[in-house]
Amino acid sequence: MRWFRLVDEAFAGSAFTGEGARLYGGRWNSPGVAMVYTAQSLSLAQLELLVHLEAEDVLRRHWRWFAVEVMPEAILECESWADLPPDYAAWPAPASTRALGDRWVAASASVALSVPSAITPGERTLLLNPAHPDYATAVVVGDAMRLTLDRRFVKDAGQAQS
Repeated sequence: MRWFRLVDEAFAGSAFTGEGARLYGGRWNSPGVAMVYTAQSLSLAQLELLVHLEAEDVLRRHWRWFAVEVMPEAILECESWADLPPDYAAWPAPASTRALGDRWVAASASVALSVPSAITPGERTLLLNPAHPDYATAVVVGDAMRLTLDRRFVKDAGQAQS
């Protein structure tokens, strides 16, 4: 199965190190824990971007996306490894989801952990553990591709250009 990652082009070279998540944390990891977030579709990756950044930042930056292949045997479903916290989709992200992701990385339970999207019901986010010993062989990253976000994502910006 293909997964997708969308990053600012300035960080394309380090997009699969987990450094950004390690520095700032995220829904599924605490600061200090390296993790790479990927999405089930390119459209979900765009939605994730839009809910985390200010509209002006989204349109001003230059984006790169990657298609990612992960060996199926390297993927663990969250629901089969640990109970999904009932508040997993809450905003701001709850401590329960960070604790689950931190435990998964510390246990080195798998290269990848599939969790439900907090934004779109029925879609998945795939978390990657760059510290896992099989990471380099289980994850295949495609070339960085340019993505220009549609200005209509930001209502006022789309109307201003009409």
